[in-house]
Amino acid sequence: MYLNNSEQNTNISDIALYLKCPRKVYYLKRSQKKRSNDDVSYVEHLFLREFGLRYPQLLEHLSSKADSTIDTIQSVFNEICVELNIIYASELESVSASTISEAISNVQGCIEDISCNIGKILADMHNMPLVKALCGMELEPLLCGHKIKVSGMPAGMASFKGSPAPVIIKTGKCPEYGVWADDRLHLAAFSILVQEVHNKPIDDGIVIYSRSGCIRPSKIRTNDRRQVLGVCNNIKKIKEGFLPERKQTPLCNGCEFLESCDIRPSLASKFF
Repeated sequence: MYLNNSEQNTNISDIALYLKCPRKVYYLKRSQKKRSNDDVSYVEHLFLREFGLRYPQLLEHLSSKADSTIDTIQSVFNEICVELNIIYASELESVSASTISEAISNVQGCIEDISCNIGKILADMHNMPLVKALCGMELEPLLCGHKIKVSGMPAGMASFKGSPAPVIIKTGKCPEYGVWADDRLHLAAFSILVQEVHNKPIDDGIVIYSRSGCIRPSKIRTNDRRQVLGVCNNIKKIKEGFLPERKQTPLCNGCEFLESCDIRPSLASKFF
């Protein structure tokens, strides 16, 4: 049973956003005008997140049947095409049919890679504990941490290596090996909440890279949890009014807050 607490003031989504760009936390807190959701990449993200949530269903079916992997995955893809507007009605309310169609076409182009990589997972007996854990995954439980005043909802909770393990879905590019450093910190944030609920150390998590069909277990390190606590402290300062220094990256060009963000940082922000 996961506890609820109305006094929680930070969500793990804030942590994930901070890891991408600390300034986005600042602007979202202050309700700065965002760009329209009528964006192909945004719809792709929703579609691939929904796809990732159905990986347990896929793995359970494919591990017990002799069906063609690509046909089964295509069938799930077709289901999502029909159901996406129903599940994400609010998110897609102002999105044009052409944008949704283009996003669906782009995800269709990923089906072959997804099929190939899921096939490789199922063909390796060493992956069976991971597959079994995901097949029994609890979808989207609410987790609350009273000690650090953080709450969040992972994609799922699985029983892996005898302990609860948070599962997250990422819709971007998958690394060649392991998981991205920011993804491990995202897992570490959830592990802190799970530790409080179960009163035991949580050292493992799982990342589903739904665009490629890769599923990666990850060890959660002591320093990962330490970094998460530091990020939580920084987020608190940002929400109190502190504007972090702007860090120019290639992602800035497509950012919805680019116009608002194009200001000079304060002297204090250089020490943040």
